[in-house]
Amino acid sequence: MPTKTALNVRPLRGDFGVELRGIDLATVDAEAHREVVELFHRHGVMVIKEQQLSPEAQMRFTRAFGTPETNVRKEFTYPGVPEIYVISNKVVDGRKIGDVDAGQGWHTDSSYLAEPVMCTMLHALEVPAEGSDTLLADLVAAWNALPDERRAQLEGLQVHHSWRALMELKGVAVSPDDDSTPDVVHPLVRTHPADGRKALWVSTGTTRGVIGMPNPEGLDLLQELVDFATDERFVYRHKWEVGDVLIWDNRCTLHTGTRFDVTRYERHVHRTWVKGDRPV
Repeated sequence: MPTKTALNVRPLRGDFGVELRGIDLATVDAEAHREVVELFHRHGVMVIKEQQLSPEAQMRFTRAFGTPETNVRKEFTYPGVPEIYVISNKVVDGRKIGDVDAGQGWHTDSSYLAEPVMCTMLHALEVPAEGSDTLLADLVAAWNALPDERRAQLEGLQVHHSWRALMELKGVAVSPDDDSTPDVVHPLVRTHPADGRKALWVSTGTTRGVIGMPNPEGLDLLQELVDFATDERFVYRHKWEVGDVLIWDNRCTLHTGTRFDVTRYERHVHRTWVKGDRPV
C-alpha cells in the first residue's frame, strides 16, 4: 500500500496545487485514498497522473471525498452511473454522448445550489492534441492580494446566484413552472471550513448581481473582481494528457476551459462531483 513517503508529490504553482505520481487509484485501498484526500484539502488543486479508472473505480475514489452529487442535466450522464457526467464532442451511433460546452467561462461549479459542490473530479479518456486546457484561479491568493481597504469594502456582501441565469446563457429552455433549482444567495467572501482561509468567491454565468446594489453596478463589480482574480499571477493552466485525474476545490477556486477544434479532435472526459455545504 502506498504511504505518504511513497507518493511522488510536486507543487503545481507555489502553494497552489500539487501533482501526484506513484499511485494507482484503481487498486489502492481506502487508507491510501484518505491520504490523497487529506493532501487535497491543503492545496485546492490536485493532478494525479497516469490513471486508468473504470466508471466504478472513479466512483469509489470520488466517495473518498464525500457523498457524490447528482447532475441537474440528465441527458449526458453515463449509462447506469448517473453521478458521472460525460463531457465530450464524440458522436456514437448518430447520438451526441456528452456535453460539448461544459466548463466555458470563469465559474465555480453549481454555485446556484444552496450547498454547492465541494470538489470536481475530471478523468481524461481522450484529449485533443491542442487546446482544451483547463485554467484554475487561486481565489485565496486573490483575496490576500487585495488592499486592506478593498477587503473591508467587500466583507459582508452577498451575491445572487441563479441556475436559470446559467440555462439562459447556454440557450437551454426551462419551463416557467420548473422550481426544482430555486435562486440562492451566497457570500462574496467565503471562509474555507478546513482551516479558515478566506477566498474571493466570485463567479460568472450564474450571477444576477450583488444584494442591495443596483445593476449594472452590481454585475460590473462582480466582473471587475473576476478579472482581478483570474489575472495570470493567480492561475494554473493544466495541459491535459490521457489518464490525468484533475480535482479542484470549488470553495476556493475558479475554473474555465479553453476551446479546441471540434472538427479535428475528440475530447472525452468523465466528471464527478462531491456534495458540499452552505458557504459561510
